[in-house]
Amino acid sequence: MVKVSRQRSAELRIELLDAAAAELRRVGYDAMALTAVAGNCGLATSAIYNRFPTKEALVEALIVERLEPKLGAQSDAETIAFWSGSSEPPKLDFEQLGVISELLLAARHTPSLHDSVYGFIRRRADIALAEREKAVVRGEARDGQDPRVQVLMRAASWIGGYICGLASAPPKRGLKAINELMRITVTNLPYTTPLPTEPRSKPRVAPPAPTLENHNHDEICAALVDAAAEIFASRGYEAAAVADISRRAGLTTGAIYNRFSGKAGLMNEVIISEISPDAQTNSFDLVGALATSTERSASALDVVIERFNDDADKRKRGLRLAARDAARHEPEVAAVVGPIQDVTLVGMANFVRNAQDEGLIRSDIDPEAAVWWIIVNPLGISLLRGAFPELEINDWAPSYAVAMEILRTQPA
Repeated sequence: MVKVSRQRSAELRIELLDAAAAELRRVGYDAMALTAVAGNCGLATSAIYNRFPTKEALVEALIVERLEPKLGAQSDAETIAFWSGSSEPPKLDFEQLGVISELLLAARHTPSLHDSVYGFIRRRADIALAEREKAVVRGEARDGQDPRVQVLMRAASWIGGYICGLASAPPKRGLKAINELMRITVTNLPYTTPLPTEPRSKPRVAPPAPTLENHNHDEICAALVDAAAEIFASRGYEAAAVADISRRAGLTTGAIYNRFSGKAGLMNEVIISEISPDAQTNSFDLVGALATSTERSASALDVVIERFNDDADKRKRGLRLAARDAARHEPEVAAVVGPIQDVTLVGMANFVRNAQDEGLIRSDIDPEAAVWWIIVNPLGISLLRGAFPELEINDWAPSYAVAMEILRTQPA
């Protein structure tokens, strides 16, 4: 047996943790295998199992030894800068932000991850709440909003932006304005405070919208789609087995393969039939209500709250997350999810441009960045809520009401 020096052993541990982070971003937690992590380092399987007997143990070490010292420290520094009024807060490591986003995605249906993953998020929130309290003492924090919501709103945008970025490229410009929009939302700055001036993003071009496969949409097909939607929403894409889907539908796996290319094809059917029409309708309803409503954007707020409602939208919210997760490593799914998301983004951005021309939405926000935020923020909140189950849907309403009113207020 070859003895490894203490220094080399420490180096191997770091290599394995960094390889795990890269593999998480590539395939997600459910598809990540310890053997693949070891292989990516050129090591035998025993090298990782001797150090991390389970994926949960690997994740816990990854958070404590790699994420906490870097992403945790960066996030805490960014929070301090934000609540002290800095216009140039420290930047976050996007790769590590992707890792924690992947872990939040997995924690939805993996209770064994809750302590490590949600603990990391709650520690960041505790730091942020302490900084917000200093702003309260200075008279700078906006009243009437839940303090936890105030410190989570920006994190929701970062995490939701990563998830949406699995299917579509985020806007390259205008995100500084979104950060300032969040500052105005949670602090006592006037609604008319101008947003940072940046060159406008080039408008996206809407791709052709995917359509349903040309097959017989009979009772068997309907049963399979409904069963698949339930399992994808509750377990995620990777952990959903074809056999479980067919069993839920009371059919054989042959019924799936006779109608679809496999799990990916069935996911696409679910996306096009269940997610796409609803997502586009809700998104257009939201920007339409935002542009035309009064009384602190009440009707727009109703659309947001309805979208967050657990009973009304839990399945569709789970499907939206599962679809974007699948798009990361299933080209067949990516070819459907990406265009559907882009079609929605293009339509919403055009609506915002028209509303800006009519003076209904503030003129100094990039339409591409505005609609990106409108889509990604609720998605991020749906993941963060796992770490804060005590927060009710209506706890988010006052902060959203202010943000929407700012979007409808022209700059000074």
